[in-house]
Amino acid sequence: MSAAGPGVPAGPVEAPPRGFVPPAEQAEILAGVLAGIELGAWDRRILEWMAGWDASTVLTVASWIARSRAAGAPR
Repeated sequence: MSAAGPGVPAGPVEAPPRGFVPPAEQAEILAGVLAGIELGAWDRRILEWMAGWDASTVLTVASWIARSRAAGAPR
């Protein structure tokens, strides 16, 4: 688990994250890892669409975003 949200892997993902996360909570997780990034109407629409995907996919994508932000800008 990480500060990005409940169930969001904090490191490399070796197996699908388990469990069910309701779409509304998945939308909150995605919005949380994207906090501080200006989102347009289409961005928000895609976020809501992705929130309906299976939890293992959403949690993995959220983990990528959170870990890339934590790593900072490329060197």
